Amino acid sequence: MGYSGGDDQRSPSITIPIAVCMGISIYNVIELNALILTTFKTRKSLYFWSFLAATNGIAPHTIGFLLKNLVFSDNFVLYITLISVGWVLMVTGQSLVLYSRLHLIFWNQFILKLVLAMIITNAVVLHIPIIILMYGANSSDKNPWVHPYQIYEKIQVTVFFFQELIISAIYIKACSSFFVTEGLLYLKGVRRMRRHLLFVNVVIILLDIPILVLEFADFYDFQTAYKAIVYSIKLKLEFNLLNRLVEVAKGNDTRGAESGNQIVRLNAFEQDCAGYVAKDSEYGNTERDANTKRRKRENSNADDRILIEREISDNFMNKWLYLFNRDAAEEPSRKFK
Repeated sequence: MGYSGGDDQRSPSITIPIAVCMGISIYNVIELNALILTTFKTRKSLYFWSFLAATNGIAPHTIGFLLKNLVFSDNFVLYITLISVGWVLMVTGQSLVLYSRLHLIFWNQFILKLVLAMIITNAVVLHIPIIILMYGANSSDKNPWVHPYQIYEKIQVTVFFFQELIISAIYIKACSSFFVTEGLLYLKGVRRMRRHLLFVNVVIILLDIPILVLEFADFYDFQTAYKAIVYSIKLKLEFNLLNRLVEVAKGNDTRGAESGNQIVRLNAFEQDCAGYVAKDSEYGNTERDANTKRRKRENSNADDRILIEREISDNFMNKWLYLFNRDAAEEPSRKFK
């Protein structure tokens, strides 16, 4: 994520845009921390900790490049350490945020395990070698570490781009399938929610493309500054998605539904103390929601495979909200406002 450059880095045409991006990134970090700490009352889930790590990884990453590219510090150990720690938290933390939200609408445990294995493997294979190469490449202006670093840097940027692309693609596909059924019940409200989720995920993917372009165009210094602001924006969009999902779950955006408790089945989730998510009655636990009635869609022209749910209890809704906040099981109306 950083190597020694020449005097051309001191040009105002380079330093000013870098400073602007860094300032926006730090502001977003402060805002996100305020939102996180005031929204999540229980802090035991993977979603919370990955969100917190990804957010607070942006700050040391930005400060490290501030020391390197604007202050021009000679203490390379200090700024490379800050860059390295921030980079790991920011990039892998973002992937874990994307992974943890997959549990909302995607329950193929085999695929989920593969995604998690991909994240862990890429973290080990890419983070460790790059950090070693960073210290070596910044130890002097000309040394044998620079060329290997430049090659491996392009590899890691590409791999992490496709990693997030894969996770987002799985989410978009699952979102499309899931809200087809839910849209039948909530009509315009949920269809609007579906479009919003798809739009935001596409925007997140599009934000990553310039990072790849800047890297291969050798605009390295601006790429690193732009990356920080992109990751902070993606986290803010992620927070927006969270709030919209909870709105749907609580029936705040379900005009046309017969009842506030009427919802297409989300497959109740429970979260244990370690923050893991377990799926319930989809695979045989039929007694948990005894008051749930399943029937086929009445429209004979529609796909008979589409099933809808009626009379879902308040307890069911609280279980779903519990995925984000354990306290929501007792006082859902006070959370995520």
